[in-house]
Amino acid sequence: MGVFFAIAFFALAALGGLYFLWLRRVQREVIEGAALEWALLNEKDPELIEGYDEARFTEIYRRVHTPRFPGYALAAIAAYAVSLPAIFAALSAIAWGAERLGLTPEPVALAQYVPLEIDEAAEANEEMALYLAQDFAGFYFFFGVIFVWVAIFFLFMRHYHQNRPGFLRDELLLSREEGGETG
Repeated sequence: MGVFFAIAFFALAALGGLYFLWLRRVQREVIEGAALEWALLNEKDPELIEGYDEARFTEIYRRVHTPRFPGYALAAIAAYAVSLPAIFAALSAIAWGAERLGLTPEPVALAQYVPLEIDEAAEANEEMALYLAQDFAGFYFFFGVIFVWVAIFFLFMRHYHQNRPGFLRDELLLSREEGGETG
């Protein structure tokens, strides 16, 4: 399992490096766009940017026009990978505790109550049912991991949508209303 996490760590580190290289390039392009938009608004709609200097305008422009999804996706993938050991530990502890408290059926007893319809000897049926019953905990592990990952996805997407910026004009007006002008 250590090899899996080492590979996952290096893959995430490589993705993170590529993301930050991409983000740096995008930020340069966004700053160029902000300079062009600043010049255009100074000429066409100066009352919209009245009270703003170019640095504050560029900051708002960057917030509006920088793509956010790749960063959120990378953070969610990292959260998935980091959460796996904790999920497995918690599920193992729950399974161990349930077994100690007698809340889980014994595989032999379960195999006797769940007959398989195979045209072989009855002993082969019980042995096969025993193998299936022993691996039944995998069902809970699978859905436990899925449940936690859906919760992680929900939290990231909720944060993503709650913090999305509006259009540039709306953000400029909102910033002015909040007293965020620097002029």
